[in-house]
Amino acid sequence: MLLDKCPHCETSHVQTSPRFEESFDAETNELVWGVIRCQNPKCHRLILVVTSKGIVQYIYPVGSFQLDPKVNISQEIRDDFREAGLCLSAGCYKASMVMSRRVLQRCLKEQGASQRQLVDAIDYVMKEGILRKPFHKVATEIRQYGNLGAHPDDDQLVNVNEKNAKQVLDFVRLLIHDFYEVPAAAENLRQEREGSK
Repeated sequence: MLLDKCPHCETSHVQTSPRFEESFDAETNELVWGVIRCQNPKCHRLILVVTSKGIVQYIYPVGSFQLDPKVNISQEIRDDFREAGLCLSAGCYKASMVMSRRVLQRCLKEQGASQRQLVDAIDYVMKEGILRKPFHKVATEIRQYGNLGAHPDDDQLVNVNEKNAKQVLDFVRLLIHDFYEVPAAAENLRQEREGSK
């Protein structure tokens, strides 16, 4: 099996060797769980992969471009974030930047920003205190890069490179962490505390 990226060593397009495979849905054969080993000589660690009809659905540990399946995050954000990461891995930095912009807009919409224009949505979440102050400047920069992708006559995306595409992807990853993973972790702690009383 060829993975987009090893979740351990982050080698792109890494070849793996199968160690174990089992279907846990014998009637439909939809979900197949397998253990594979990264063939990067500096890694050789094991990866749990869940496939459906030959398509990878989940990887454990969670890779850089796959969001934690236990956290309540919409499929649209998951798909757009994964595509932004895959574009980055493939060297398609402009496409990665535009997909990161989509993730930003979806996140803000799910936080209550109903404005159609991203600039208005960013203004809204700033004024409402939904977007923390350290995120303001970068959110505006992502919007500007994404807008440039829609206007090739004024194409500033030629200046996009691997470094700034990765920085933007890292930023939206932080945003997802702040909006979804931190509240989920806090709720888990609260439930554990309630259960121990």
